[in-house]
Amino acid sequence: MDGMEFFGVFAFLMVIFLWGKVGRLERLLRENGIRPVGGKDLSRRLGELTGQTVTLTLYSDGWDMSGLVCRVLDTDEEWALVRADEGKKKERELLIRLDSIKSVKEA
Repeated sequence: MDGMEFFGVFAFLMVIFLWGKVGRLERLLRENGIRPVGGKDLSRRLGELTGQTVTLTLYSDGWDMSGLVCRVLDTDEEWALVRADEGKKKERELLIRLDSIKSVKEA
């Protein structure tokens, strides 16, 4: 066996080993509630809340933005369209990526 064949077999075995580790880690995170089940679950949940007022906590550059009170207008698999109040008769529509939503709380 020359060097390249040995490297190929070694790389293949490492991929199989690491694939199993990643699967176990994802399952552990999901069971402990650290990682959301998935974008489809959040999309479905926000879809059920369409037209209602919710409070969103967002991830932003490593910092948490909490308390964005808004009304859900529409959702799909990756994005949510919401309308947030900004004070005296001012409203702003925001398009928020579902990956950036940390939690959803019904108001």
